[in-house]
Amino acid sequence: MRKIIHSNAIFDVHTETVFNGYIVIMNDVIEAVVNQKDWTDDFSGEFFEFGDNMIVPGFIDAHIHFYLSALLHSGKIKSVTGQQSEVEVANQVSTIAKVNGWKIGIGWFSSDFGQNIYPTHHSIDKVCNDTPVMLISGDAHSVWFNQCALDSLAITTQALPTNLSGEALQDQDGLTGCFTEAIAIHYLAKVLQPFKESAAKDYLTYMKRLNQMGITSIADVALSGESWDEFIYPEIYEAIQDEATVRVSFYPAMRQETTHLTQLALQYQDDWVQFGGVKQFFDGVTSTHTAYLKQEYTTPYFKNDVGGPLLPIEKMRALILQANKMGWPIRIHTIGDQAIHSALCFYQESAKMYPLKSGVYNTLEHLEVMDPNDLPLTDQEHLVISVQPSHLLVGYETLDEEVGPDRASKMFPFHSLLRANDRLAFGTDSPVVVDVTPIDTIYYASSRRGKNGLPEQPLMPHEKLTVGQAIVAHTLGAAKAISREDIGEISSGKKADLCVLSKNLLALQDNEWSDCSVLRTMISGNWVWM
Repeated sequence: MRKIIHSNAIFDVHTETVFNGYIVIMNDVIEAVVNQKDWTDDFSGEFFEFGDNMIVPGFIDAHIHFYLSALLHSGKIKSVTGQQSEVEVANQVSTIAKVNGWKIGIGWFSSDFGQNIYPTHHSIDKVCNDTPVMLISGDAHSVWFNQCALDSLAITTQALPTNLSGEALQDQDGLTGCFTEAIAIHYLAKVLQPFKESAAKDYLTYMKRLNQMGITSIADVALSGESWDEFIYPEIYEAIQDEATVRVSFYPAMRQETTHLTQLALQYQDDWVQFGGVKQFFDGVTSTHTAYLKQEYTTPYFKNDVGGPLLPIEKMRALILQANKMGWPIRIHTIGDQAIHSALCFYQESAKMYPLKSGVYNTLEHLEVMDPNDLPLTDQEHLVISVQPSHLLVGYETLDEEVGPDRASKMFPFHSLLRANDRLAFGTDSPVVVDVTPIDTIYYASSRRGKNGLPEQPLMPHEKLTVGQAIVAHTLGAAKAISREDIGEISSGKKADLCVLSKNLLALQDNEWSDCSVLRTMISGNWVWM
């Protein structure tokens, strides 16, 4: 059955403007897009009138950790977000329900407790000593256990995993219960394995929540580049494919042994579930000084503290070259300016040796502490810059302490990156942020502040994007990040993935954004939210 949609405000990703016109849909594809002045009655079908409601391509979240996000949405993991002391976070454990024998929360940041100060099991033990507790850091790069959890997992100083990046923090009494980077993910995976049994239902429920936000496609990316489990489960997507309401491109960790990855690449190339490529982690995060910087941290934990690579630099280079040689795009987590610089150089080298085919893109993820001198290096034909505007507002109060005022003033350079490389993609990195909608993300990128009016002075205001640029980054730009040419814009021949908004974002005043909502979401010509 043909569908015909009319709106006075259809968004064109190429001009970043809206026009009055009609979208003609046949089955799952856009058959035609016709300007009002050119419209005739040649088409017949079910008609939908949206007046001044804005119609945009279905939003794409170019960076999400779907398994954790689905568990959080289901209530099996509880948010403990907010800027608090260690004791205040630990006290929230009493409000967390026990699931599969565990109490699990997410949202604390060690930098909120002070520089080089990490929580210990003692503070949780005072609140809960008879049930294992795991609190995941807000950036998902650390975990914090109580003593009961350490005992339950049989974690001792003699039984720690080897050949993984990160730390098992200790004090004079032994293990503190706090673990970082790949060691943290190693234990996180052990705790969350039993939750897979009911994950199919959680996935479908969370997809509906994404549809409610206007999201029709996602990139599900590995949470670790080293752990035995990276939380990428294509078999779950395959099991729910007939009921799924979100398109998925997934990115497992790039490994030296590629047999399993090759099997995944061959098995999953469906319209709904695709092996999108691979992922790796060059560095960590600034809050724990694991982001790899060119110059020493402002409050160094030790002499010449610049963080460092999570993998040996030559190994990272080899993995990039190997992935591109296989024809796979690779996404690299880069937070610190040295990690960013090195990865960009490796991408340049790889482009000469193993150029990717047209429409396929490597990405750099995050690019938070960016050296302006490296901006020209981002101008690469097969590179998309993938960023998360919501991160701009996560712990911005402590950035000066973490990296120093000069570097902090140059962070999150969205406008500069867009000028240097016109392929900018938006995502959330959920559950690093919780329930951030595309409308929120577009507002953050174009205003450089939160909807609550804070901070009073926009953060690095010279790096604001226009609303039109931000919409493109969340649609066409994000489609390029997942190397898909059949979505991301409203034009003939593309998939009929659309989002109907209550207001025209291009015309909103600052105080009107909170009232804007998603009225309907369409994927493959079917309304999945209304």
